[in-house]
Amino acid sequence: MKRLAVFSATIVVAFLVCGMMNPASAGIKADLGDNANLEAGIWAQAWFQSVEDGKVTASGTEDLNDFLIRRAYLYLKGDVTDLVSFFTHIASDRVGQDELTEDTSLGLGGGVAWRDLWITFNFHPAFMVQAGRMYVPLTRNYGTTSTKAMLTTDLPFLQGGIRGGIFYTSKVGRDDGVTLWGNPMDGLLQYRFMVSEGVESSENPDDNLRFVGRVSLSLLEPETGWFNKGTYLGKKKVLSLGLGFDSQDDIDPVGAVAEDDNSVWTADVFFDHPLGDGAVTAEAAYIDIEHCTTDQGFTSLDKGDDAENWYVQAGYLFPFHLQPYVRYETVDVDREFETDFYSVGVNYYMKGHNCKISADYTQVNQESDFTRDDQDILTFQIAVGF
Repeated sequence: MKRLAVFSATIVVAFLVCGMMNPASAGIKADLGDNANLEAGIWAQAWFQSVEDGKVTASGTEDLNDFLIRRAYLYLKGDVTDLVSFFTHIASDRVGQDELTEDTSLGLGGGVAWRDLWITFNFHPAFMVQAGRMYVPLTRNYGTTSTKAMLTTDLPFLQGGIRGGIFYTSKVGRDDGVTLWGNPMDGLLQYRFMVSEGVESSENPDDNLRFVGRVSLSLLEPETGWFNKGTYLGKKKVLSLGLGFDSQDDIDPVGAVAEDDNSVWTADVFFDHPLGDGAVTAEAAYIDIEHCTTDQGFTSLDKGDDAENWYVQAGYLFPFHLQPYVRYETVDVDREFETDFYSVGVNYYMKGHNCKISADYTQVNQESDFTRDDQDILTFQIAVGF
């Protein structure tokens, strides 16, 4: 009852804060002269989670009730000249999450880190060069979609959502390297090609580089930014088809059976369109993984395994700012162990993505791995920012 009372009070505070916010989605802007400018903003997502059998004890497992800061971002971006721009996120993630292995150097679980930091040479809308730490341009949901503007409360499990992990080597979904990208064909086509570090140290004895690429085709309105939205709330008509790949040779992750090439390919489709007095959003993706480079919780996917992963999600925005959604995700490891995730949730938008309250119920169903138990996870979120 005490936790419920605290959560209820937090919701009331969120209503008051959102009511005082300016409806503009951009942060604070400053014109510095000589074609230079600066923009700053802040974003935060506060969570309460109840996880069945989520705490490991000496006698087994117990249910877990957890308050945490899911994401806290301070962003800075600007143009230095007509040619050169920059962007950075100073961030903390999963602050206060129980049963988490912290990495303060990445701002994971505590501390503050440079989560994103890149410099872009804007030679042409069809050709830009970006250097620094940035999203790995592989999937749509965590390769291009802003976590500030998702359809669902969080990402898919295999891409770090709810309490899951990221199936590819990353620095919280990012990597250090150089990306060539652009929007030819009047923005209807977008490509991204990244050369980065990937797996490092003793797990990469030959210090091989990682190569990641993604291309997407927009059949209706174009998506030309580095960050897309997971739902456009009826303000855009989008039908996008995407393909991605990730490759790094001769990887030997600790715990894997033998050295092998890591390779991933993925295909996805995204649809967002006004419908009636509201708007519909739908997305589906398939991911094929060979020689996985990370261990994953909630599933039997370990380093060195091959696996297939796919998900489908959809939601409808009603005129009264309520958006229910559903998602199904499955992880099939070596065609022997399968884990399914069933999610249903709802978003209530008070000022679009600038201020919303979300609730999500997820069931983790172990179809063929009888060494793991099924689990229920309930998540409440308050998100504010500008």
